[in-house]
Parts: sequence; C-alpha cells; structure tokens
Amino acid sequence: MPRRLILSAAERESLLASPDNPDDLIRLYTLSETDLSVIRQRRGAANRLGFAVLLCYMRYPGMILGAGEQPFTPLLDMVARQLKVSPVCWAEYGARDQTRREHLAELQ
Repeated sequence: MPRRLILSAAERESLLASPDNPDDLIRLYTLSETDLSVIRQRRGAANRLGFAVLLCYMRYPGMILGAGEQPFTPLLDMVARQLKVSPVCWAEYGARDQTRREHLAELQ
C-alpha cells in the first residue's frame, strides 16, 4: 500500500527551511553557557564548529545535517562568531567520518 503524504512538498520545505530573519536566528541558535562548555571539549576549531552546527540543526528544525551537506550560511556565520572561529573551518569538519558519527551519537 502506498504511503500517504500528509504535507505537500511546498509545506514540507517551508517547515524545514532555515530562518532568514536575524531575530529568529538569534532566538533559535544562540548557544548557552552549558552548550559552549560541551562544545569546548572538542579538539580543534573545525570539530567545535561542526559539533555546534549539528547541535543547532538537531534543535531546529529537528533534523540531522547529512554528510557532505552545507549548512545554511547565516547559521554557520552566527555559530562561528559565537565560538570565535572562522566559518571556513567548516570545510575541514568531517574529514574523518567517524568523528561526525561520534558527534551525532553524543548529541542524540
């Protein structure tokens, strides 16, 4: 029996879209001191940034950023500023696939 779709493609895209309003970005993706404490335990700027971005995506919109997927640029920039690292570090994250899997397991 075919699966019944509850949401149309446009509704699904709207629901999972990253916010582009600066106020929403601040509200949804500001890291707490507890978050920063856990993030700082990662070695290297790329791993700290990658872990933080995965955390943000899991919180909102409640999904896992796929391997090789690029995060929403305003989100990446905002998280990088909070961590005081360059957003360019994202390119280095996940060079070791096991690191990404370990981070996802810890975050879950």
